[in-house]
Amino acid sequence: MIRSIFSIVSLGCIFLLTACIGEDYDFTPPTMTVWYHHLNDNDSYELKEASVNWEGPNEEYKKTVVDFQSLGIEQNQIKVNAGSEGNLELGHSDFQLEEFQVSLWQNNEEIELPVNKSNGFQFPDSKGNYILEVNLSSDMGDVQYVGNIDLN
Repeated sequence: MIRSIFSIVSLGCIFLLTACIGEDYDFTPPTMTVWYHHLNDNDSYELKEASVNWEGPNEEYKKTVVDFQSLGIEQNQIKVNAGSEGNLELGHSDFQLEEFQVSLWQNNEEIELPVNKSNGFQFPDSKGNYILEVNLSSDMGDVQYVGNIDLN
């Protein structure tokens, strides 16, 4: 009796360990989505990946964009309520996040936007066209994202 219980428990442990080993992890740079408010609606906008320096276990991802502001201008422009809150969402989180830096650029002038612990930030009250830059730093590397924002 004890032997059969031990056998059943042993088989259960083996199946449990096999399931853990079979998990899929995504080691590519994550996508970045910004959630924002326009009029009375919430909407999302996927930012464009710019410069990348990312190391997965079997592959490195490296790309350098010299003029990220020009890349940002090429993106579809979204309208966002000035003074509203934005939130950042990652496509996956199979890495240790170290820091987010969020900035708006207008006429080569940078406005840094503080990011809170829940990855939220506040758009400024100043209306106009801006390039949104988000820099992600992690244990696997760094990624820069850009978007085209019209604060109104």
